[in-house]
Amino acid sequence: MITMETPNMVELLLVASRARADEKEQYKVLFGREWDKDQVANECFNRTGIKFVFLDDKKPFCVGGWEPVIDGVWQSWMIGDMKYWETHWRTITKMCLKTMDIMFEGGARRLQTMASVKRTKTCEWYIKGLKMSQEGIFRNFGMNGEDIAMFSKIKE
Repeated sequence: MITMETPNMVELLLVASRARADEKEQYKVLFGREWDKDQVANECFNRTGIKFVFLDDKKPFCVGGWEPVIDGVWQSWMIGDMKYWETHWRTITKMCLKTMDIMFEGGARRLQTMASVKRTKTCEWYIKGLKMSQEGIFRNFGMNGEDIAMFSKIKE
């Protein structure tokens, strides 16, 4: 049974230690440093805003959340385990959509996320799965000139 709860540090560490390779690469592109599971888990634990963990039979497999940017605007973050993504992507999608709806009901007017353009399946999931719009490409945005795509969903 899949549940969603507020993550603790142990759950963040477990998921960070099994993070997808493309997420580790994107971290390096955006932050200019190698993935260190302890550092990443600590950064996630100390983020402001909304944090969640998806659990399968009490085993954490995905953590994420939304950080406030300005009033009504939120930026997403997520770390997942590829093994669970392959088997639970529909549930992850449904739970993320429900979370987004709750955020809009709670006063959010814009939800946004960014992804390396090299993560084509992730970019496709934002559009088809989460019903976000691709707003454009931040050319030469990454630490070594990588292109980054911006996606958003606006309150209707």
